[in-house]
Amino acid sequence: MKRHLVILLVLSALVSCTGDKYFSYKHADPSGPADSWAEQTRVESDETRSVMLLYSAGFNTLAQFLDQNIKELEEGFIPERNNRADHILLVYSRLTARENNGYCSKTNFTDSTQSALFRLYKDKDIIVKDTLKVWGKEVRASSAETLQDVLQTVYNRFPAKTYGMVFSSHASGWLPSGYYNNPSDFENPTTLWKRSSGGRNQYIFPEIEPYPAVKSLGQDNHPNNPVEIELDHFVNAIPFHLDYLLLDACLSGCVEVAYQLKDKVDIVGFSQTEVLAMGFDYYTLASRLLQYNPDPVQVCKDYFARYDIKTGGDRSATISAVDTRQMEPLVTICKTLFDKYRSELKSMKGGNVQGYFRYDRHFFYDLEDILIKAGITAEEKAALEDALNQCVVYKAATDYFLGIPINTACGLSMYLPSMGSDYLDTFYTNHIAWNKATELVK
Repeated sequence: MKRHLVILLVLSALVSCTGDKYFSYKHADPSGPADSWAEQTRVESDETRSVMLLYSAGFNTLAQFLDQNIKELEEGFIPERNNRADHILLVYSRLTARENNGYCSKTNFTDSTQSALFRLYKDKDIIVKDTLKVWGKEVRASSAETLQDVLQTVYNRFPAKTYGMVFSSHASGWLPSGYYNNPSDFENPTTLWKRSSGGRNQYIFPEIEPYPAVKSLGQDNHPNNPVEIELDHFVNAIPFHLDYLLLDACLSGCVEVAYQLKDKVDIVGFSQTEVLAMGFDYYTLASRLLQYNPDPVQVCKDYFARYDIKTGGDRSATISAVDTRQMEPLVTICKTLFDKYRSELKSMKGGNVQGYFRYDRHFFYDLEDILIKAGITAEEKAALEDALNQCVVYKAATDYFLGIPINTACGLSMYLPSMGSDYLDTFYTNHIAWNKATELVK
């Protein structure tokens, strides 16, 4: 799963600091509240700078990897503090508590960890990690309420030209909270299905193995009771427009996710498969995004390059960047094709279609390949590809992802109704904006 945290260095000769009880972070003003310095930096008219927030939800098995990611972030570009127009680098983090210099195991989470929003900046070549706000240990990082609170705090305190977020945690695409890990908690076992059958026959899903570590939208063990943010709640929690959202989390690269975000985010970057635990290239991340014109597409390119040079199972990556403002042509053509080929979609065997999943969690198939296997004409295929090219501004995939052959990749995965269930169909029709626009499931 993920990442690592940064070391705070503040010379005592420059400023007297007090430490937080649960963090290595320190406050710039020992006599004031945790967020006093942030209020001093607020400007009324200068909105030329960019703000980047890393939202690190690691109160789960990813804690050590998310911790490492933050350390990598600190080793890259860090903006200066002094100039009013300097860019703003922020991190919100909640990780599991450490035990014996390690992290809590999957079955031994404690609920003793607070979370905090802090700013990283340079002051006379010293990297400062300045705590702006602390949330109590009862606050879950993977909740819509916390996400909205953090984002609103960022927006209120740092006026800027552009805002963007990198969200780092577990995830499971558009699925209901908790469904991916335990489908049988939601379905009667007699209604579960076999992937090979192309129907909905009985099937018991295998348990997900813990390794290799991957990132599967947010998960918070609170404690020993994982909670996740469902897609529509996640989107509704975003209180203002984001220029980009990079999802460093598993299985997020769905058309369902992209379309749900279209009124909140311009560019979304994500993976169709799972994501190896170290995730994005955090060394270069801030240098790509803390510009007057941020470049989230280059972050996606950096991600692919990070894994494409590896060998064996470590050479595993899928990634795409989607301009959500250009998705309406895709909606139009897909709505037409879904209606015309409805019977083929209902009877399609998933084993014949490019999938992006392991452990028979067959909820993520290549959008274009679904329609090709449904039998669309050459003219319809050309129209579909044109619509995809308008919104998918970058895509890349290795030949395999942890043993899964990636023979084709259009940049977006999608639910295949023939491999679903009545429960998922109902959830899909009630919660997924893509379905309301295209009527994939009727």
